[in-house]
Amino acid sequence: MTDSLLTPRMQIFAVLVLLALLGWVTKLVRNHRLSLRDSLLWQLSTFAALLVALFPRLLFWTARALQVEVPANALFTLTFLYVLVNLLSINIAVSNGAMRVRRLAQECALLRAELQRLQTATDPPASALPHERGAVR
Repeated sequence: MTDSLLTPRMQIFAVLVLLALLGWVTKLVRNHRLSLRDSLLWQLSTFAALLVALFPRLLFWTARALQVEVPANALFTLTFLYVLVNLLSINIAVSNGAMRVRRLAQECALLRAELQRLQTATDPPASALPHERGAVR
């Protein structure tokens, strides 16, 4: 195993990119474009990647713990698992949103029907309207 997984130049670049990503996620949360709950997965994964960029030996230890011979394969596997977790999280959020929209549409239809029922119950008959009886304002 090589001791140097990342060159110093690559390490600096990775740290800068990851810090920019953290800043962007924070800005999205502050501007209410990303919920705090949804940002948690992004922040945790970015912190983990930042730790690996700062301390590349962590990847060797992780590979050894996972019993993977090549650290790059361990990184690929963990990245694949992260994408799956993120995809599941997004699917759950979309499903919850769709259920909420369906429930709101049903409530809106019920309220509209109730409003129509109340309007027809309180409207006077057409023959009792003053303008139709020749009344002048």
